[in-house]
Amino acid sequence: MPELGIDTIAFAAARREEYVPLSTLPGAADLVPPERLAAAGIPLSRLMVRIPEDDDVDVAAEVLAALGPPAVPQPLFFVRSGPLRDPNVAALAGLVHRSGWAGEDVGLSHLDELGGTAVFGLLEWAVESEATAVVCDEPLFADTAGAHPRFAAIGLRVRRGAAALTVSGCGEGKPALAAGHRFTGRGPCDAWLAFCAALAEGVVADGDRVLLHTRGPLREGWLSLLAVDVSALRLVPAATASLLGGRSG
Repeated sequence: MPELGIDTIAFAAARREEYVPLSTLPGAADLVPPERLAAAGIPLSRLMVRIPEDDDVDVAAEVLAALGPPAVPQPLFFVRSGPLRDPNVAALAGLVHRSGWAGEDVGLSHLDELGGTAVFGLLEWAVESEATAVVCDEPLFADTAGAHPRFAAIGLRVRRGAAALTVSGCGEGKPALAAGHRFTGRGPCDAWLAFCAALAEGVVADGDRVLLHTRGPLREGWLSLLAVDVSALRLVPAATASLLGGRSG
């Protein structure tokens, strides 16, 4: 089967402020599964939790709109890092309805920090010809010792065969591959945003090997890409766009 490639990347990120200390919500700590607390990697004394608001920015919808409708009907893979920002919202159904998506849709959630890397193991198996993938990170928790986190999303148009970027491999654990460019971040979209910044600055050239490395509180994963034709890659900032986050090294 031909290799999987990427032709278009859309991105969105918005800093959010609606987090309150977990200690101010009586009984809330008992309602959160222990594994979710562990996955946050934040001491309980410093843990803040997100309170949904009516004006929450829907970064997933923004990147899907930035990508625009596909030339041919194709599957949509909606990948979330964790729980929904509002348990009463059917995020995938709403996204499909508002966008008028014509193809099939698949939802994946609770991949935590590996949503933007290890998920390509599934895409390599599931994508037959063309597909759209949206990776969305809306952190449930924040640390009182740091800045409030942001909502972020990456939208990708992927295809079999010749493409601007070729997927060379992906995996879980510490990457052992050599690459001309390495972008590291904590969340599933962070390394992608750093990569987009490098693309926008003209740092990545044809023939370069790129490693996206996600290192979270519990796990780490990687995605290897080969830049085939950078000039043909469509890089699309969404309405709420930021290239902050992640690092090269």
